[in-house]
Amino acid sequence: MGIKNNQVTVDPANQTFFYGWIVLIAAMFIYAVAVGQSVTYGIFIKPMCKDLGWDRASLNSAFGLYTIVLAVFSAIFGILADRIGPRILSIAGGIIMAAGLFLCSRVNELWQFYFSYSFLRGIAFACMFVPLSSLIPRWFAGKKGLALGLFFASAGIGGLIMSPLLEYLVSTFGWRTSFVALTVMVGGIIIPSAFFLKKDPADMGLKPLTANNNDNKNSSDNGQTMPVRDYTISEALRTETFWTFSIAITLIYTGIFMAQINMVPHATDRGITPHVAAIALGIASAVNSVGRLLMGVISDKIGTKQAISICIILGAISLLWLIYVNKPWMMVLFAIIFGFAYGGIMPQIPRIISELFGVRSMGSILGVFTTSVSIGPAIGPYMGGVIFDHTGSYDYAFMIGGVAFIIGFFLVLRVKFPKPSE
Repeated sequence: MGIKNNQVTVDPANQTFFYGWIVLIAAMFIYAVAVGQSVTYGIFIKPMCKDLGWDRASLNSAFGLYTIVLAVFSAIFGILADRIGPRILSIAGGIIMAAGLFLCSRVNELWQFYFSYSFLRGIAFACMFVPLSSLIPRWFAGKKGLALGLFFASAGIGGLIMSPLLEYLVSTFGWRTSFVALTVMVGGIIIPSAFFLKKDPADMGLKPLTANNNDNKNSSDNGQTMPVRDYTISEALRTETFWTFSIAITLIYTGIFMAQINMVPHATDRGITPHVAAIALGIASAVNSVGRLLMGVISDKIGTKQAISICIILGAISLLWLIYVNKPWMMVLFAIIFGFAYGGIMPQIPRIISELFGVRSMGSILGVFTTSVSIGPAIGPYMGGVIFDHTGSYDYAFMIGGVAFIIGFFLVLRVKFPKPSE
């Protein structure tokens, strides 16, 4: 036991059950629903275009606008997360997301859909993503990789459950009724789950789950726990480390989203049937969840820096391999490697932020970081399309994406982690 701010703190080792697991489960439910209803977006495109006379480009633009709104507000709500905690923000996000989805069921004009889907949902998800991502490391000093892996893997589970459910609802009851059903699902799961969230273990007189000798290792340590100084947001932004890691992830995201958006048209251009290409996309999504969980666990054993480095190398190999894909088995192999690499990278990012800058201002730091790297997802797909329009092929695009991964790898190697305690 210990004393913090005149409050007795209890070591998790002395408890029958650690409340951090409840926090993690609640965060997983919120994240699974928030992401699950987002990845089902494509199910609504054709019926909405048919009923409202819109073209697909206009609806695709709505998703692009959503990502921009998310990026802009991530920094704002990351800062707020450090001040008021994730509970209020997640409740607000659930209410705003439910309102946006309900308004989607009533739209007749394109601007209405941009407001309800892109703007409101972008704000809503920003209320949840960074606050929840920064919450997990506060509770789990040990088993951090496992906890973050479970959290990020929940997105794949949400998509896996909600995709067939929404497909059934849209085909049976229509897209307007399906948006109402999503409203009920979002409000009925996200808002109640948010009440179980606690900003910090100290709020309950607890300590974070502590690391064992195999946790929190990186390339320079010998298994000992690293002391991490808690940076403020202004201090973190003045470090070379922050911007080196930001540029690295921006480059990696450029390659990831360039491939993810353009892999299916590239495959069909090479003579692979649309059915096989769609199956490969599904395989990539499934393996993505496996990568998130497995590499989260592995990072507890081999260290965060080594774990993300392995995934970056696999990502570079997959994009360079994609250039030569012209047979179904080659496409499936790409999907497996690419999906695993992409998934494995995700839980390492908030973990690295916590290891470099501490957790006290992690919401603020991760929020600004998320905003700064958003250019990668924005420029990657666009660059791929421009290169195809000018050359008639995605080969140079994927080559550039692979090189972006490689540069990102060397930048990650330059990031200096705190030295282990003696």
